[in-house]
Amino acid sequence: MTFSSPESPRVAGEGSLAARLARSDGIHPPRSLSRTDQERFLAEAHIAVLSVDAGPARPPMSVPLWYAYEPGGDIVVNTSVSSRKARLLRTAGAATLTVQHGAPPYRYVVVEGGVVDDIHPAPIAVRRDIARRYLSAEGADAAVDRYDPDDQVLFVIRPQRWYSADFSGVSTRVADDPIGPAASARPVHDTGVRHGR
Repeated sequence: MTFSSPESPRVAGEGSLAARLARSDGIHPPRSLSRTDQERFLAEAHIAVLSVDAGPARPPMSVPLWYAYEPGGDIVVNTSVSSRKARLLRTAGAATLTVQHGAPPYRYVVVEGGVVDDIHPAPIAVRRDIARRYLSAEGADAAVDRYDPDDQVLFVIRPQRWYSADFSGVSTRVADDPIGPAASARPVHDTGVRHGR
C-alpha cells in the first residue's frame, strides 16, 4: 500500500486515503522509530520471525520463535543443536529478526545481525529467562524441562542494521537518536552468557 507524503494535498483532504485510514483505523503514513524506541519495541515479548540464508537455489529459511533482548544488548535465541535452524545459523553467521505489533496502529522492527557466539549446551537459566518472557514462571519451567538440556544451543546475534515503521502518526524520532547501522562496538546485555568469540 502506498501513502502520499505528509506535504501532499491528498493527505490534507478529508477524503484522501490517508485521512480515511486515520479516521477508521488510526493508520497514518509510516514513520521510522527512533533508535531508542526500536530497542524498546524489540525488548517487548513479541513472537519474532527469524530468517537465515538457506544456501544456493533455496529461499531464506524463516521460522517464528521466542527470543530475549534488552536495549543496548544482543539478541539471544535457543534451539535444538541438531535443528536445521542451528545448522544454517552456523553456516550463514548472520540472520534477520522481524517483530511486529499485529493490530492497528501497526508497528514493526527488523534487525539484521551477525552471530557472535553459540553456546552448547545452552545454560538452563537463560533458557528459563527466555521462556518466562512468554509464559508464567511455572509454565516456562515446564516448557524448558520438556527438552534434553544437552540438545539445546543458544545463538547470540549482535544487531548491526535496524529498520522500522510506525503507522500511529506519532513521531518518536529525535535529532540525537539517529536511524541507521548500529555502532560497531555495542554494549552487551549480561544474560549470564559470556560473549567472548
